[in-house]
Formats: sequence, structure tokens, C-alpha cells
Amino acid sequence: MVYGFAEIVKSDYAKENPSPHRWSRDELLSAIQGNQFVPYFQPKVDLASGLPVCSETLARWNHPELGVLPPDQFIGVMEQENLIDQFTDKLLHQVFAHAKGVFACGRRTGIAINISPITLGNPSMANHICSLVKAYGIASERITIEVTETACTRNFNRLLSSLTRLRMQGFGISADDFGTGYSSLEELNRMPFTEIKIDRMFVAGIANSQKSEAILEFVVQLAARLNLQTVAEGIETEGELDFVRSLGCSLGQGYYLGSPMQYENWIDYLDTFTWS
Repeated sequence: MVYGFAEIVKSDYAKENPSPHRWSRDELLSAIQGNQFVPYFQPKVDLASGLPVCSETLARWNHPELGVLPPDQFIGVMEQENLIDQFTDKLLHQVFAHAKGVFACGRRTGIAINISPITLGNPSMANHICSLVKAYGIASERITIEVTETACTRNFNRLLSSLTRLRMQGFGISADDFGTGYSSLEELNRMPFTEIKIDRMFVAGIANSQKSEAILEFVVQLAARLNLQTVAEGIETEGELDFVRSLGCSLGQGYYLGSPMQYENWIDYLDTFTWS
């Protein structure tokens, strides 16, 4: 997920270090200025055609001593140290530069960016994102802004204002981790969402929980009534894929369909498909 840029990746470091290190502000600032943070890309696959119609950007820290670190090891401290806006800006420039190259070669895919609600709460952020997209010559319709559902309760009015401005400029707006908060339906009614990402906990529970199946089916049907696209997150088995496809989910995402990958590997992955 730029903040999922806050999805937890399966890595040896994460397994060995369950609690994030308390980085100093100077360490983080030096890493930002040294371009040590880079985007990885995980495909969101159209379940009807099998094409990767979008890719979510996920931040990784290429630490010179510890190797590649997932975002749960640094995002929280970035926010606490008031560095999240600088971090986000650096990542956005990288993402849009990569996206420009991908789009120029005729690959018909989009980009999804999960931005911290703290950053989106900045009144100038929506205009900044629009300016960056314009500067890189990218159509805003190919960019989706993902916002974690539980974040919608924080600074609601500022967040609503930013997302509304972005939506009016053509950006897609996705409700990430839908179903994990207590006010999901209220936020669905008030926020300008174009997409719902169903949290992994419901997808993972379909094997042994009729409740999870019922919730998945309800969300997919509700989204269809509201003309919203649905994404099933965390698909890790063929059985999960078959089930969410049978419900009519629009898109799927997860390790079974594609792992987060570096830019060069992402390009190679996209080039395995035929784009009409």
C-alpha cells in the first residue's frame, strides 16, 4: 500500500525483527536525501481477463546494512518525526517517473498509491499531486489514491476535502482494507470512493467460515449496486481465487497472482502480457 507504500511484506528481516527499530530523525532524513527508499509494484489483476490492469506501489527501504526493509519498519516513525511529507514527495517523483515510461510503451495498466492520511490532511497536498501528474504528463484517470478505511475517522473533513478535489480531477479513490473499521458503511456513503478493497482477513476466512463468505458476498453485491469496483486482497491460493471470482469481484491482488517486485522486474512481468 505511498503509505502501502504500508503493507507488510514477507521478509527474513521482518520475521527476525517483529518490532520496528526506533530510527532517529537524522537517520531517516539521511535515508530520504540519499534516495534509499524505493517503490515496489504489486499487480491488481482483472479476474475476467487475467490482465494486470493496475499495480499498487509499496515502499521499501534499501538499507545499506540491513538490506530491504518493509514499510512497517519505518512508516510509523516517519509520521512521528514529521518526515512523512518529504518521504511521500520523494516516492511520488519515483513512481510517476516509472509510470511515465510504462505508459509510453503502450502497456495499458494503472498505478495505485496509498498515501498517509497525515499527508492527505495537508490542505495543499491534493493540488501538489495534481501538479506532479501534470508535470510528468500522466493522465490522472490512470492513478488511484488508496486510503485505509480506518484512517477515514482521523481529520475527516480535511481528508474528505483532499479526496474530493482529487476525484474531481479524475483520480480513482480506493477504500483500502474495507471491513476492518466500525463505520465502513458511513464512510462509503460520504467519501468519493470508486473502488473497495476487501481486507485479506475475509478472503483468508472463506475456507472455514460461512460468515466470511457471507460478508464477501454482501460487499461485492453492495459495490455492484453502488457502481464501485471491488478488489479482493491477499489471495494466496487457487481456491481463494476461484471463490472471489465466482462472487463477481472485479480485481484480485495477492501473492498467488503476483508478489511485490522492483521496477525492472515489474517491467519484465508486464511484458509477458499482450496489450491491445
